This record gives sequence, C-alpha cells and structure tokens, in this order.
Amino acid sequence: MAQGFAVDRRFLQAVSAIQVFCGTAFTIDIVYESHIEFFNQRPLSPVEAIHLGVETLAVILLFYGFYASQRQLRRLCSKGEEKARLLAGLRGHFDEIIDERFADWGLSAAERDIALLSLRGLSIGEIARLRDTRDGTVKAQLSAVYRKSGVAGRPELLALFMDEFLDYGAGDETTQQQPGARRAFRPGLAVAPSD
Repeated sequence: MAQGFAVDRRFLQAVSAIQVFCGTAFTIDIVYESHIEFFNQRPLSPVEAIHLGVETLAVILLFYGFYASQRQLRRLCSKGEEKARLLAGLRGHFDEIIDERFADWGLSAAERDIALLSLRGLSIGEIARLRDTRDGTVKAQLSAVYRKSGVAGRPELLALFMDEFLDYGAGDETTQQQPGARRAFRPGLAVAPSD
C-alpha cells in the first residue's frame, strides 16, 4: 500500500509540474502577444481575439487543474497518514490482545514463540527450523498451547484472535470493553459464498 501511495504521489507531483510549466508558458505567450498588440496600437481581429480568449481560458483551466491536483495530493497524503495511524493503533491493540491472552493462558516463553509463529501461518517444520529444534518438540509445545487456550487446533486458535480483531475493527463497544470476550456466532452476519 505504501509503495502504491508513493507512486500515486510522485505521479501527481509530475502532473502538477507539467501543468505549472504549460500554464507559465501560455501566460508568457498571452502577455507577449497582448504587449505587442498594445504597443502597435491596433485593434485585435476577431480571429486574434478568439485565439487570445482560448489561450487565456486554457491558462485558467491549467492553473485550476494544478490547484485541484494539489488539493487531491494533500487529501491523499492526509488519508495515507490517517490509515497509517489507524493501522498502527490496530496493530498495537492486537499485540495487547495477544499478550493478554498468552498471559491468561500461562504460556511459557517458548510456547508464546511457537503460538505466534503458528498464528503467522508457519508449518511445524518451518517453526522447528527457525527455533533450531525438532518437529516433535514443536508439536508438543503446540499441543500445550492448544490445551491451555481451550482449542482443538490452529484454526480455532486463530479464530480466537480474529474474533477480537474483527470486533475491534467493527467498533463493537461491548467487546472492546471486555477484551477476550468471545462473541457468539450470529448466522445473519455470515457472508454466503458466491458461485
């Protein structure tokens, strides 16, 4: 997301620079042509007047385009900063939820690491390689995590945290006030799979 935003921002800055350059060139041309006509003291022909009017309108539109693109750029920057702050807040809250749950369950440091790596989607073999241990050790520690958390496996463990995260993101005040409280499944909220 951040990279896409940077590309959009650079693009808008480039378009703005082109608009300013073209607007300035047209303005100089209008001033030059008007200056020559004024010093020659001859009236503009209808064609020259239309030409000057079209150029003046083009300059006005170019500078309006510049103004509008700058406004859009500021809006994008503001939205990007707002989303970054929101994401940081959500991450912080989610980290608090994870730490709180692990403490409630009485997980050891090793079990916490294993649980986090499991939540991130790593396989037992990948976790064992990262922790420089055997698959059997990881399985035993995961079994302890599941037992202490009261779930049967990784999907249920992940669901515990996703419920918290989704409740927080949805603005459910009752769940936000009681971190860790499981919300009852409500079939009306489920989205039916599309064909």
